[in-house]
Amino acid sequence: MKYLLLLTISSYSYGYGQSSLPKDHYVILPYEKDAYTSLAKNSIPASLTDSDFAIIDEVLSVCMDKHNHEQTTEYKKMIKKFPKNGFQLKDFVIELKRYYRQYMVVKNAKGEKEVWVNCFCSIQYMDYWRKQIVFVMDGGNCFFNVRINITKKTFVDFEVNGEA
Repeated sequence: MKYLLLLTISSYSYGYGQSSLPKDHYVILPYEKDAYTSLAKNSIPASLTDSDFAIIDEVLSVCMDKHNHEQTTEYKKMIKKFPKNGFQLKDFVIELKRYYRQYMVVKNAKGEKEVWVNCFCSIQYMDYWRKQIVFVMDGGNCFFNVRINITKKTFVDFEVNGEA
């Protein structure tokens, strides 16, 4: 996993679709080829439609189901091995409704629409989150990102921050 503290200057959101999230919980950032994302450098900017947002939510749900299943298994192993450590399931799994999101959307070299989704559970001390990519070191499952191919309805490069 890669951990960086990087601020990339961007402008406010653009795009034509509407997310199912409350408007104060997401932003669409313009594509910057030099930004630290998993998007290919030869991509071109694109916009999101209502149906794109529905696909994003669907693919994120599948991604989280997979992650949460794996993490629940890990949680059960940890409480069995270290019963007095006070582990809590909420520290292992991700509940999407708790997260703010940044979207960066492009068309890749094959003409497929992709979106990099950056998620974080709090905006405290992050007044810049609507203008700049949020990158932090560590933070555990409060910070994660994933690249979604909207055209193929698939995801890759799912990364959850580590713990300090």
